[in-house]
Amino acid sequence: MAAKPTSCFTFLKEALILPTLNPKLFTPLLLLFAAAAFLDHIVGFVFVQPLADVVASHVSEVNNTDFSSAEYAEVMEMGRPLLQDGMKLILIAVSKVMVALAVGFAKKILFLFAASTTYSGDRYSLAELLRELVKGRISLKGPFITIAVVGALDFAWAVLAALPPALMRGPSGVLSVQGLVSLYVTVVALVGVAASVVDRRCRGVRALRQAWRLVTLVRRKEGLLLVLVAHFMPTVVAPLYRVALVYAKTSMALCLCSLAVHAFLSCALQLFSLMAATVYYYQAMQSKEVIDALWLC
Repeated sequence: MAAKPTSCFTFLKEALILPTLNPKLFTPLLLLFAAAAFLDHIVGFVFVQPLADVVASHVSEVNNTDFSSAEYAEVMEMGRPLLQDGMKLILIAVSKVMVALAVGFAKKILFLFAASTTYSGDRYSLAELLRELVKGRISLKGPFITIAVVGALDFAWAVLAALPPALMRGPSGVLSVQGLVSLYVTVVALVGVAASVVDRRCRGVRALRQAWRLVTLVRRKEGLLLVLVAHFMPTVVAPLYRVALVYAKTSMALCLCSLAVHAFLSCALQLFSLMAATVYYYQAMQSKEVIDALWLC
């Protein structure tokens, strides 16, 4: 796996075959998180969507009723029990977000460590990898710090994106450049966290700065390919979720099948993106020319 790259597609090819080198680790990981994604879809369809439809229907009825008419008081009186549904909806939504953050963190960490250990020659099972993490033989400090920095940057970027366009004082061309930068920032975050997993000394801002140099200055062709993989491959499976929405009221069996396939493929594509980022970093840092270029940046 440490062979010298011969083309900009090499790291994608090696990322694609990486799970086949250690199926006893990647298979249970993929199935575990695909099942978690499927359960998240089920919660959304069974609990969140019906409550949201009821609350939205009542809000629409209130908005379409003249507040000075006698019907308005009746509509408001009938809607009092819906306040409880609204509170349930908020609690479920908040719980889903908290669980999604925890599962997303665990998924990213385990996928990256699975890719890193397998690429470097170790062949852990899932139980063995978890044991190494629990005992501290594999450090979580670096990835945790880098993910925290990425989260802070994401929050700051979301605040800027929420500002009215008039406050940004920029032409449409500037906005398109900002969109392109946001695509690269996401990939830089992937490579930065992967760098924290591979190298304990590289974490936080340092990891992200090194990842930015690799993606935009040193390995630009491979970086562009990684951008395309991370952002556009997930759109391939997006129609499956819309199919599930279509069948939700006519055939629950087809709806569940569509959700299961969507969850599995989405998880597989996430795994591939993280493996590609890991292999990309390994191959880049194994090149003397890249290391010399990083020193000059």
